[in-house]
Amino acid sequence: MNYNLLVEPWIPVLENNGKAHRVAIKYALAQAGRIRQIAASNPMDNVALLRFLLAVLQWCKPSLADRERNALEGADGIPNDWVNAKLGTDDQPNAALDLLGTAHRFYQDPRLLTELVKAKQNQWDNSQKKRKKQAPSNTPRPTELAEDDYRPVGDLLQEFPTETKVAHFRHVHDGQYGLCPACCAIGIVRFCTFANAYGGGRYTSAVNGPTPAYVISQGTTLLQTLLLNSPGDAAMKRKPPWLFDQTPAEADLDIVTVFAWRSRRLWLGDCGSSDEPCSYCGQPDRLIKRLAFAGNWKPPFQARGTQKKFWDQDPHLILEEVSGNKSEADDDSERTDGDKDHETKATGEGAAGKRKTVTTLGFPAPGSPAAAHARFWRRALSARLARREGQAYHATPLTISIAGPAANKGLYQDAAAILLPGVPPNASDHARDVLGLIRSATQKLIGVLRQSTPNPDAQHPNRRAALDTLSPSLEARLREEFDQWLRSPLSPTEDTSPVVDVWRDQLTVRLRRVVEAVVATATPGSPLRQREAAQWALRALDQAMDRLAKIGARQPTPHATDKRKRGRRKRGGA
Repeated sequence: MNYNLLVEPWIPVLENNGKAHRVAIKYALAQAGRIRQIAASNPMDNVALLRFLLAVLQWCKPSLADRERNALEGADGIPNDWVNAKLGTDDQPNAALDLLGTAHRFYQDPRLLTELVKAKQNQWDNSQKKRKKQAPSNTPRPTELAEDDYRPVGDLLQEFPTETKVAHFRHVHDGQYGLCPACCAIGIVRFCTFANAYGGGRYTSAVNGPTPAYVISQGTTLLQTLLLNSPGDAAMKRKPPWLFDQTPAEADLDIVTVFAWRSRRLWLGDCGSSDEPCSYCGQPDRLIKRLAFAGNWKPPFQARGTQKKFWDQDPHLILEEVSGNKSEADDDSERTDGDKDHETKATGEGAAGKRKTVTTLGFPAPGSPAAAHARFWRRALSARLARREGQAYHATPLTISIAGPAANKGLYQDAAAILLPGVPPNASDHARDVLGLIRSATQKLIGVLRQSTPNPDAQHPNRRAALDTLSPSLEARLREEFDQWLRSPLSPTEDTSPVVDVWRDQLTVRLRRVVEAVVATATPGSPLRQREAAQWALRALDQAMDRLAKIGARQPTPHATDKRKRGRRKRGGA
């Protein structure tokens, strides 16, 4: 059975006319102007599938001039003469992307089967040596794999439990369910961008580690999204991963190799003889129920202690500069296991020639405080806007989508996504000023609440719990107001000072309500005592906001922000 991904429908999309269906790679490229977006049920797949399409497009068209990009405005899609030389025609598609071929299979390695047989034979040989003084085994030396030697096909999708896995989204039994070829292809491509490492190194992560969040600029059509995210002109240093399975060295990394990274070695089992409903999409098809499965390429970066590196040239990563081993999350109890896994020493030079330290952002773990989840939108957007400096953008995205796994110690427990408005380049500085002001003001809240009592050493952990409870509603309102401000026609042309002054006044009103609510719920005693505590806290808030007005919302670097905060830190805590 052949199933060539170039012509078989497997990529879920939403067309401009509202039709949702699956399309092949060639259709997705040729009709990209008529497709609204990739529309997988898992937001991680939307990112992985787009990056894979970008890798295919970059392979076919390594250099994209501005005139060629501009010529595609309003077009139906990518011209056939750009891709046919590499992808072939509809009648004769390139066999390298055949999922179930005989000679070559997409992202599959038949040597894995041979290695598994050899491992079984070595195990049998060793057992025979131990039985030298006993009767020889009646079991013949194995020459092929048995049914129990294969893995369940659920290994392709984290939503399915296998063996004793308990954190999952669906309830199935190994060997009794199957996936259609289209869903198998989606699972394989997902590993290019997202793969958690486990099994003591037997299963490797993707090139940027197990839990990064990726940001994608979204246009009004898939064609515009491809153009917004296309590197334009990026040299290819090696054959693409679907043609070449040799592990790349760090010097060999390029856009195509990273976007289409081979995190897993596998070999799919044969399809069934009759149609059955797929356990993932529900569509009837001849299902695949088993596979051989192992880890594959290890990221080529050398680990330094507990720090892991990533490919800092990846345009979709969200990179945040940190001071030493501290990031914004440290001060707000927002730091996650994923952040620790992705720290690295700087890949660039600072203004004073000092090496920077940056980290990739990942979504907070499911068990993180509510404030960590609520504040992630502005933390991610601030880091994204900082990285945009010096990059060429040909158009303002309609929105930006941020997606990735939410993991606990490397175990994927959720697929998270947020959608934020696109920021025009001429409004980028204003947006960073506003986000910096929000960050500075909200970071002062716990210090303000400490001063709700005349005793600065008093410990009141219930105040932090109350503040954490109110954070989602506060952040939702701030995000709504930020979106409205960003979409207003006057915001890109306003001077910085009036913008920050207006936002400071709005923030003061919002934060006063939060402070009053926290003090009312967390202060024991009589109503008179609660009123006194509220007056202390509101006075401290006004003083903090007055200091912000003098310092300015925009901080020169995260280093300076951390130093000022450490210098003001008093005894006690909430």
